[in-house]
Amino acid sequence: MSSLNAIINFRLVLVVLITSIPWIAQADDILYGKDVKNQASKFFKEIGIGGEILTSDRRAFFSCKEKLEFSAHVQNDWRTVRAKCKNPNWQSILRTTALAPNENIKNKEDLRSLSKVVSIAKNLSKGQVIEKEDLVLVSMPKQNVFEGFTKIEDLVGRKVTSNLAKGTILKPRHVKFRLNVNKNDTVLVILGNKKLSITTYGIALASGQKGDLITVENIKSKKTFKAIVLDEKKVTPLANM
Repeated sequence: MSSLNAIINFRLVLVVLITSIPWIAQADDILYGKDVKNQASKFFKEIGIGGEILTSDRRAFFSCKEKLEFSAHVQNDWRTVRAKCKNPNWQSILRTTALAPNENIKNKEDLRSLSKVVSIAKNLSKGQVIEKEDLVLVSMPKQNVFEGFTKIEDLVGRKVTSNLAKGTILKPRHVKFRLNVNKNDTVLVILGNKKLSITTYGIALASGQKGDLITVENIKSKKTFKAIVLDEKKVTPLANM
């Protein structure tokens, strides 16, 4: 009888222990290697990295209520990545098929296939203004840098449109256009040509980049006219072109 009671008590303790562990996930909540690889592939494609996660499709990870965040384990080296979940908080270091950033080039044909492109030196948040120290030029295969920027100065002062991880290859969709004239700016209106010019001031009634056609109001006469954006807060009337 005592043996039977001992067995019953052991089973009860086992049930209590199992049900009290909060991190045991249901089968439907488990994140598998196939899911991680799919999320990583989309991320790699977005930032222009050629590679995929090296893990079994059937490998089980903890559940994650949000999309995984991926970052290079070593700066600009995507051969090893950190897959991070914020809810619940966990992370895993995984190998990939990506090439080494400074891999030796064995022949001139390979050298010609590389291109310098602008990459992010540290994580940037949505709406953050880009500064020179946030960027770095890296060598990448030309097929992986389509639409990428080649000059750091073209990006300084712009704002990023989403949260971007360190190592991301910047593309037009990642940044807001840099406007030379913003709505309600006081602009210098230039009339004439190189030999003779007259200047006055106006109020921009619309925003625009260099070469854009915008509407401007003359400060003195209050009349409106169409003008072409020449440069930073400088325009010329359309009739003057």
